[in-house]
Amino acid sequence: RKLEGFANQYYTLLKSQLEQQRIYYESRLEEIRREHGRPRKKSASPSADLISALKQERNQLMQRCQTLRQKHEKVAEDIAFLRNMNESLKENKGAMKQKIMEAQRERAEAKDMMRKCMPPLEEKLRKLMLQLEESIIIEESAEQAPSQSSADDRKPAAKK
Repeated sequence: RKLEGFANQYYTLLKSQLEQQRIYYESRLEEIRREHGRPRKKSASPSADLISALKQERNQLMQRCQTLRQKHEKVAEDIAFLRNMNESLKENKGAMKQKIMEAQRERAEAKDMMRKCMPPLEEKLRKLMLQLEESIIIEESAEQAPSQSSADDRKPAAKK
């Protein structure tokens, strides 16, 4: 809608500018006709030059008008594309909302399952860690026991 509003404003501005130019050149043409209505001693070449200049200006204005029309057509195409895109998005809106709700539901279910499963798993992990620490302590004490007995054997021998 914004683009359509801009296009309408652009078209109105273009129309008013062309109207102003038309009025301006019609008044210049009227002045030229009044000047030529009086007998002059000057040659006809200045009027031919003026006509040539006016034709050139007219051609330039026509080219400018053509480029503005092309821009207007492009804006109209863009508006049509955006409208089509907007309609497509509106049509898909319901399906997307449903997918979002489904994803949110799945996420909530996953959170609930995690809340239910985490405490037992944490307790199991804590027990396993205790068992591991106990087994490490037992292994270390078993390794230290033979080295202490061999050290005890050496001490009496050293005393003798």
